[in-house]
Amino acid sequence: MRIGTSTLLRRAAAASALLLWAALLFSGTRDKAETGVVQSPTLAPNIRSAKQGFLMRMMTDNKGVFGLQAYPGGDPAAPESLGLEYPVGEKVEHLFGTGIWVGGLLDTNQNPNINGPQVRGVSTAYEGWSGPLYEFYPGASEADSIWIVRGRNAQKPAGWDAYWGNALPFQPISDMDMHTQYQDFDNQRVSGHVPLRLRVLQSSYAWNESYAEAIIIVTYRIVNAGIKPIDSAYIGFFFEADVGPIYATNYFQRNFTGYYSSSKLAYIHNPIDRGSTPVGVTILEPQPSPGIRYSFNWFPGPQTPVPDFAKYDMMASGQVDPDEYPAVSDTRFVFSFGPFRIAPNDTLKIAAAIVSGYSQTRDPRIIMQRNAARALDIYLNQGIRLPAIPPSPPLRANVGFRRVELDWKWKPGDDLTFGRTNPEANWDTTNLVARRDPARFRSPHPPGHPVDIDTNKGGRNFEAYRLWRSENPDYPDASFTLVKQYDVIESIDTARYQYDTGLEYTYVDSNLVRGKTYVYSVTSVSIPNLAEVRQPDGTVTYEEVEPLESGFRVNAVRVDLPFAAATELGKVMVVPNPYRTDKNYTLESGGYEGLSAGWDETRRLVKFINLPAVCTIRIFSLSGDLVRTVEHDGGTGTFPDGDEDVPLVSESNRALASGIYIFTVESPGLETQTGKFVIIR
Repeated sequence: MRIGTSTLLRRAAAASALLLWAALLFSGTRDKAETGVVQSPTLAPNIRSAKQGFLMRMMTDNKGVFGLQAYPGGDPAAPESLGLEYPVGEKVEHLFGTGIWVGGLLDTNQNPNINGPQVRGVSTAYEGWSGPLYEFYPGASEADSIWIVRGRNAQKPAGWDAYWGNALPFQPISDMDMHTQYQDFDNQRVSGHVPLRLRVLQSSYAWNESYAEAIIIVTYRIVNAGIKPIDSAYIGFFFEADVGPIYATNYFQRNFTGYYSSSKLAYIHNPIDRGSTPVGVTILEPQPSPGIRYSFNWFPGPQTPVPDFAKYDMMASGQVDPDEYPAVSDTRFVFSFGPFRIAPNDTLKIAAAIVSGYSQTRDPRIIMQRNAARALDIYLNQGIRLPAIPPSPPLRANVGFRRVELDWKWKPGDDLTFGRTNPEANWDTTNLVARRDPARFRSPHPPGHPVDIDTNKGGRNFEAYRLWRSENPDYPDASFTLVKQYDVIESIDTARYQYDTGLEYTYVDSNLVRGKTYVYSVTSVSIPNLAEVRQPDGTVTYEEVEPLESGFRVNAVRVDLPFAAATELGKVMVVPNPYRTDKNYTLESGGYEGLSAGWDETRRLVKFINLPAVCTIRIFSLSGDLVRTVEHDGGTGTFPDGDEDVPLVSESNRALASGIYIFTVESPGLETQTGKFVIIR
């Protein structure tokens, strides 16, 4: 994967680190303060790592590194050692290593009364080629760890105020907040490096919501801890991604680097290996202004600038390289911006987002750009909060004969029953579009209107319900298809969104197939909002933000549509009959044995249909030995179930052999039915 002796040594060290880390995991060693933080004092004192995120998970450490090279590192071929995986479970790697570079002109004479010559210095959280690979490290205190806050209602961790003081007031923001700090001075592990004397407070935020599933926002407060100012400072993100499925040989050599200047999004993608999704970094703060210059440079590993002055010159160049595609390589980039002046004890605040994108039907880079825009809205408009997505309504389902009746009308008390408020009363204080229509912010308000909202700002942002259906028992998001949409009729002609169909709250899905699985979801959709965007010339424009939609799984209702129960015996059947092991009976092929992706030999079964509501099934071998007994209880409701899945194993869990099997069905008040089925192996 890497060329050169230093890299081979680094890979060997990384593999050793992974073995040590695995040993620590299985021995139960953990940081004393926080679950999920891994420590190895043997390998490198006081370096900790943890994974952040949910459907997109990224490794981070307490010296400013994200990705596989976040301590303790590991072998990219190891499935359990992915630097950034998205979507989780797909085993697609995205990030070998990334970290900030801080460069500037520094007077190295530390006498405040004497001015010396300025040198071009750069401190790197992660360099990625010749080394030193890491020039920032945490302090020696046990508390110089990764502070994790789980959930927006989390309690303050013990020792928070004593450690952070006024520097970081406790304020849970996302579903998983991480905080750490590190510095580039007073460390014996870095030799030959001229530190800029920086202390960095790093915070990162991840959400367990589909709206922000591929977004992790990172903020940096870069403090000049020296006695001399840092002039003409530039901030850069070194990004070595290595995108691709880990089972594909040399996937990292089929990457290319690109840059979207309008959204300040630099990224790497693998256009060849199927299943790959891109990853990039987009700048959230500072916003473009006449004084900010951007540089975007990509290169193979051997061309990584080595001395500090070469790094600095590249960061300050203002050069923007053209996209690498259609060429592919083992690529990496540095995305830089500045200049800034950081006076002694002053703080420079920077914010960025790591983003990806996934789609089965569109170029995932389009979705990545959408997520970059969402990250900007979350950061600038919402105060690092998710926007006010209208909650999903409560969804109720009644099952009939080959039909399902759905109802999602909000009723008083549903907020307590379902833990969600009335979506039609949802209020977005940042929504500028809502202020165009007085009906969205003036009384009367729908039931469930929040009483603590400032009605002088924003308005109700609910616009539509969407009814979705999936026939996949696992119902991933991509499996849902839109059945129907119902949206608000606007009160004024100048504000038209969606289709003005009017709201409805019931739907009957009929002519369904007995024995199949159907999953229903009703989502809530918002009206759009406007995002304030600062242009390079200093002017402010407003761009429409896409409408928000609640998640499919929030109120998803799964219906395994049963065969109707029989009121008399003599109608019971076994399907398939004969059962052939050389045939495919998964759901995709019209059978009942689940999805092919999760199928194995233990899932073989036959289905008994047209059963009485309550009965006992006994299965015998042809010689009369009792093989299995099944008690069927289809319920006593209006439409009791009349089918039962019976695994093709005996009571002792042995697979049934080829042959003819006799079954009996006994039900209270009815005669016993006898039948047979055949297994052919």
